[in-house]
Amino acid sequence: MDGFMDHYGYSMMGYGGIFFGFLFWILIIVLAYFLIRWFVEQNKTKGGEEKSALDIAKERYAKGEITEEEFEEMKKRLM
Repeated sequence: MDGFMDHYGYSMMGYGGIFFGFLFWILIIVLAYFLIRWFVEQNKTKGGEEKSALDIAKERYAKGEITEEEFEEMKKRLM
């Protein structure tokens, strides 16, 4: 009877172990995919396109930080 119980317990544990093993690795792969995707998105927002000096001058003029004369002078120097 011990042999039967050992075999029965082993085969049930074996099938459950295989199932949970696959489930574990699938979860690890999905988690890694989303973490990599999140890191890539974070880097895109941080290291986006750098603004040129002229773009910065345009923004400052639009905000009213500099006058039209100052903007035109900056534009002449930058071009």
